[in-house]
Amino acid sequence: MITTRAETIALLGGTGKEGQGLAARFAAAGFDVVIGSREAEKAVASADALAARIPGSRVRGCVNPTAAQAGDLVVLCVPFDRAAALLDECRALWKEGCVVVDTTVPLRFDASGVSVLDLPEPCGSEHLSKHLPDFVPMVAAFKTISAHTLGEIEKPLDCDLIVCGNDAGGKARVIGAAATFAGLRPLDGGPLRHARAIEAMCALAIGLNRRYKAKSARFRVVGV
Repeated sequence: MITTRAETIALLGGTGKEGQGLAARFAAAGFDVVIGSREAEKAVASADALAARIPGSRVRGCVNPTAAQAGDLVVLCVPFDRAAALLDECRALWKEGCVVVDTTVPLRFDASGVSVLDLPEPCGSEHLSKHLPDFVPMVAAFKTISAHTLGEIEKPLDCDLIVCGNDAGGKARVIGAAATFAGLRPLDGGPLRHARAIEAMCALAIGLNRRYKAKSARFRVVGV
């Protein structure tokens, strides 16, 4: 039996691999899930497929702005280079009390491998937070777990999740939601600027996966 959770999780760009993996984890944990997409039909099809995969789950699909209006925790799953424009599109739609969860990472891929882009702000999450109204906090999370790993919902995640944000209440809500995922231990990583470290860890995980022909490199903190 699926445990019913109080908060609604909306995923902007939820039909991509990252969004689908997170949607499946949240649905299996008992949250109401809203899958957003640029195309309503694609979102509805993704939601119907997930509901069939997880009997008893509560999932629906719609366009991204409608999803943004519906979510208590709104998870940003689009590529980093599309995220600012999407936040601008949704700027007038946020409801009081919602939290935006940034999973994006500003990466550069070239002949030498993968690295984090240099930005005027300390990290990608701080850059994107400027596209939110003041009453909507941004929390950085889920940057270091691959879409492949998230999507294997029959397996526990068996790793830690570092969560960064400037709003203590928003960060606590994201930590609480993440703690419902089997095998995942969320840790408070401090202020939002510390997301620079977890963005670099994402680049490291991608490099490890490529080097060792793997798909599921992730991290655990010992001694805490």
